[in-house]
Amino acid sequence: MAVPAETAVFEITRRYARPLAAVWKAWSDAEALACWWGPKSCTIGVERLEFRPGGFFHYRMAFPGTAPMWGRFNYREIVAPERLVWLNSFANERCGIARAPFSEACPLEIENTVTFSEQGGETTVALRAEPFGEIDVERRYFIDLRPSLEEGYGGTFERLAEHLQRG
Repeated sequence: MAVPAETAVFEITRRYARPLAAVWKAWSDAEALACWWGPKSCTIGVERLEFRPGGFFHYRMAFPGTAPMWGRFNYREIVAPERLVWLNSFANERCGIARAPFSEACPLEIENTVTFSEQGGETTVALRAEPFGEIDVERRYFIDLRPSLEEGYGGTFERLAEHLQRG
């Protein structure tokens, strides 16, 4: 039996005590992204940032004691400073889509939509992630991945908070 697509949605929201312009810059600047994108204990090397619809953010992820992994965003929509939409995937070192190193069942691409809003000098960031172009086994895998997504995105958003406090 097929899993309904609407059950394969992950959402996370965080509020930051920083103005919208500072938060937007953290998402749109290569040096800033290198400081906070990715799970805790991960370092990011920005290979390329083309911050425009159709452009790519291609990055190298390094965790202590492991070989580097690659990831990429393929930006689909940028409405500054309100909304970003991109397809996120693992990648090879040349920015081609690659399977996740941990499972053949992981969707090749995840569509991420992030919205930004400011009220009283605080910025709310809301992220919605869902498989894109997936088959049923990939949708099921994504649903089962929820605890890992909460940890990964939670850590990433904590790193964003730390970055924003420094800047």
